[in-house]
Amino acid sequence: MIQSAIQKAKEEVLWGVQVMVERGYTLGTAGNISARVEGEDRFVITPSSRSYATLKQEDLCVVDMDGNIVEAAYKPSVETTMHRYLFLLRPEVNGIIHTHSKYATLVATLQGVTSLPIIDIESVSYLGGETPIAPFYPAGSPELAQAVRDTIGTSAGILLQNHGAIGVGTSMEKAMIVNDNIERTCEQYLWMLATGRAGKPMPEAYIAHVKELSLRSRQVTK
Repeated sequence: MIQSAIQKAKEEVLWGVQVMVERGYTLGTAGNISARVEGEDRFVITPSSRSYATLKQEDLCVVDMDGNIVEAAYKPSVETTMHRYLFLLRPEVNGIIHTHSKYATLVATLQGVTSLPIIDIESVSYLGGETPIAPFYPAGSPELAQAVRDTIGTSAGILLQNHGAIGVGTSMEKAMIVNDNIERTCEQYLWMLATGRAGKPMPEAYIAHVKELSLRSRQVTK
């Protein structure tokens, strides 16, 4: 039996949900995950306020790129517009994972921090360099969706002030790897701040070269 594109997208979302919970990147029903339906102007997204522990394929929502609900047993995530904007902005993106992970949320809350800096080689290769922080707006608001769209640029991820993080990728697995690297880099940054010492910079030529390689590997067009 040939697997439908929608079923495949639903399986990818459920995989992302399972891993997000296992990693401790969410509590309760916080966060949301979506997958583009291959070959269609639709995406699958987690429902609002449903337990991730018991989530099934039939609980997931299908939404088109105009924001119309195609299939839903429950109300789609309050961040559906944010996911839709990212799919429209970044055509290479097939998976989006929005977490409420603890280190990312903390870094995005620190006064005076406007982006997550480059700490190591993974910061450049997996994240594309400095990770921007979108300004605060209430969860689910059109203003937050617009701020994320305006702030992410070509980055593999973004932090949300007082809120969490988003990782995007050409696959759900790659989107999760982005979230892994965001959380790891945020933890490293917090430890570095705690020491009161500045990090050693990498050569600018190296950073520029790896940023270009990162764009290519993530299939991002400028």
